[in-house]
Amino acid sequence: MNKELLKKVIELKNHGLTIGEIAEELNVSMETARYLALNAEKLLKEEEKAIKLENIDIFIDWKNIGSSANRLRCISSIIVDILKSRNIEFDTVVGISTSGVPIATLVASELGKELTVYIPKKHISEEGKKITGSISQNFSAVNYKRAVIIDDVVTSGSTLKECIKQLKEICSPKLVVVLIDKSGLDEIEGVPLIPLIRVGAVNVEHK
Repeated sequence: MNKELLKKVIELKNHGLTIGEIAEELNVSMETARYLALNAEKLLKEEEKAIKLENIDIFIDWKNIGSSANRLRCISSIIVDILKSRNIEFDTVVGISTSGVPIATLVASELGKELTVYIPKKHISEEGKKITGSISQNFSAVNYKRAVIIDDVVTSGSTLKECIKQLKEICSPKLVVVLIDKSGLDEIEGVPLIPLIRVGAVNVEHK
């Protein structure tokens, strides 16, 4: 287990981040974030040993891109090129909070489109209430519009599924574009998914 990753989990947990926020920061699934949050200190103390895992998740660190506005602009230009090649008619770019928003902002700016921000339920915490995601009121409304959705990393697809279901009630989602795909999905809720990079684990049996 990566010691730096475990230290990061402990740091985020000590800063009061929720499981959803930890998952967002590390670009891992909620299940992986929950496991790490519960076991990081114990795993950090243990000596290195082989651990058999039924499910393997992949930690994604893209801060060398995210730390530079110029690099983010280069990534957004690639997405713009993809959108132009698909000849999709749309009115607004929906950025998934938090990490999808900077990329969505640059894409919307380059294409002269409106910007909408979706806040997933994993970022909202209200004790005793049923939580749902929401469209931020500080950005463009999406009602009756055609939308392209942008996020940084898709792991299980649950956040995008949640977003698309809500958007379909008020608008027409046309396409999802992500920086990195760990899910292996080609569509979510009937909406095509295009990744810039697709990653996955390969199990190799040693004889």
